[in-house]
Amino acid sequence: MKYIAAFDIGTTNVKGILVSQDMGVRAERDVPLRILQSGQRMEQHPDDWYAAVADISRHWFSAGIAPEAIVSVTFSGQMQDCIPVDGRLRPIRPAILYSDGRASAESDRLRADIGDEEIFRVTGNHMDGTLTFPKLLWLREHEPDAYERTAGFLISAKDYVVARLTGELATDPTAASTSGCMAIATRDWAGAWFERYGLDPGKMPPVRPSDEQVGVVVPEAAAFTGFAPGTPVLCGIGDAGAATLGAGIYREGDLYAYIGTTGWVAAAASAFVDVSSGAFNLSYVKPKSYIAIAPVLNAGNVMEWALAAFGPAAVPGGAGAEAGGPEPGGTETAETAYEAFERLLRTSDRSANELLFLPYLNGERCPVQKGRASGSMIGLRPTSTKADMGVAVLEGVAFALRQMMEVVAPAAPAPSGRRMTMIGGGTKSRLWCQIMADIFGFEIAVPGEAQYLPSAGAAALAFAAVGWTGDYREAVDRLGRDRQEEIFVPDPELIAHYERKYERYKLLYPALEALF
Repeated sequence: MKYIAAFDIGTTNVKGILVSQDMGVRAERDVPLRILQSGQRMEQHPDDWYAAVADISRHWFSAGIAPEAIVSVTFSGQMQDCIPVDGRLRPIRPAILYSDGRASAESDRLRADIGDEEIFRVTGNHMDGTLTFPKLLWLREHEPDAYERTAGFLISAKDYVVARLTGELATDPTAASTSGCMAIATRDWAGAWFERYGLDPGKMPPVRPSDEQVGVVVPEAAAFTGFAPGTPVLCGIGDAGAATLGAGIYREGDLYAYIGTTGWVAAAASAFVDVSSGAFNLSYVKPKSYIAIAPVLNAGNVMEWALAAFGPAAVPGGAGAEAGGPEPGGTETAETAYEAFERLLRTSDRSANELLFLPYLNGERCPVQKGRASGSMIGLRPTSTKADMGVAVLEGVAFALRQMMEVVAPAAPAPSGRRMTMIGGGTKSRLWCQIMADIFGFEIAVPGEAQYLPSAGAAALAFAAVGWTGDYREAVDRLGRDRQEEIFVPDPELIAHYERKYERYKLLYPALEALF
C-alpha cells in the first residue's frame, strides 16, 4: 500500500499521519515541543521541529512501513514566524514565533510611514508587531550581526523542515499572507518596502503554490529521517489553510472554528473582510480565493492555565496525559488530569454562574490589538468555587470566539439556522464543546480525531499531485464524506442565559481598557 505522509507543526507539538489512496488514516503520532518564553517573547528552536518530524518518520519505518511506500511528503505549520537561516539552511538564532509582539515599535513606524490604507491596498491586511516584516526590522536593528549572517528568512515552521528535507527555500501564499510584506494580488514580495527600509528582498523565499513540489528528499535528510532519497516533498500550506481544508471548508461562506494553543474562526471567501478589528485575509490554495480569519491568541493555552490554577491535584498515572482511552495494547489508564478537571467543572451550575472572564492572558490581537491586555475575572463572591471559576474561563474563550464569528461572517444567517464545524485539540473536552454550542446558539459538529484534521488537509493537497484525485477539492470532499462527527446541540434553557452573559462580556474590555 502507498501513503502520503502529512505533518502538522504546531506550537506545542508536531503531529504526523499516513494517508492511503482510499483515504484511510493510520499511524497517527504526536511529539511535544518546547517553547522558549521570556515575558511575552516567544521563541522555538527550528531544529526541534525537524527532529520531531524525524522521530515520527523513524517510528513509522521501525513499525514496518517501507520508506518506498511514501509517495509524497507534505506539511502544515504555524505561520507568521521569523526564521533566519544561514547558507547551509541552519538556524541563525531561535525562531521568533507568531505570538511574539516584540516588534510593536517597528510596526508603529511602518504604519506611520506607509499608512494603513496603503498597507491594506498592498497586503489586504493590517500591520502589527506580530507579523514577520516588523520582526525583520527588529532583528536588523537589535541583532544586526544575526541579520547580516542570514541567507534567507522563512515564514512558517514547515518551511524550515521542507528546506532541511530538500535543500530549497520556499513558502506558500497562505503563510506569506501573514508576513506583512506580501502583495496579495500578485502573491509576491513588496520589494519597494524592503528597499525603503534597507532590507534585502533577496533574503525572502520564493512564494510557491501549496500543492507544488519544492524538491525531493536529499541523501543527508534521508539518513536522518528514514525517508527514501528522492521522495517528493510539496511546499505545503500554513496551518490556517490546512485546518480550513481539513474542516472541509472551500465553498464561499462555509465557516468553522479551530481551538489549538491559540484559535480562530474562519470562512472561505472571494472578497476581503474588514481588517480593522485584527482579522486577516489569507490567500487560499488557488488564485483569487481567500480565507477570512479572525484569530485569538488565547484558546487552549487558557485551558492549560485554568487546569493548573483551578484543577484537582495531579492524578497518579494520568497527570498531564492526553484524555482518551487506554494505551494501544495496554490496560485502562488512570483518570487523566484533564478528565478530572472536566469532572470538577461539571459540578458548577452553569445556569447560575455569573462569573465573567476576559481570556487575554497573552494580550490579544482580535477584536482588540492590545499586547498589554490581561486575563481578568469579574463577579467573584464568597460562594464562588474553583469549578465556577474554571467554567468561567472556558466560557470566556467561547465568548471570544463568538466575537470572532461576528467579525468574519457579519452577514451570515441567524445563529439558530447555523451549524459550525469545530476542530483542534481543544475539542477533546466535551464540556467545552457543549459550552460552545450553548453560547453560539447552534449545533457544533466535531469530526472524529479533530486534532489531526490540519494534517489531513495538508494531505489533500498531495492527492492531486500524485494523481489520486482530480484536484484538492475532490480530495477534501472525499475526506469528509464518511467522516464520523459528534454533534453538540445547544441547551434551550441555557441559550437565553448566555445571551445575557454575552452582552455583559462585551462590556468587559471597554470598561477595563484604561487599566491595561
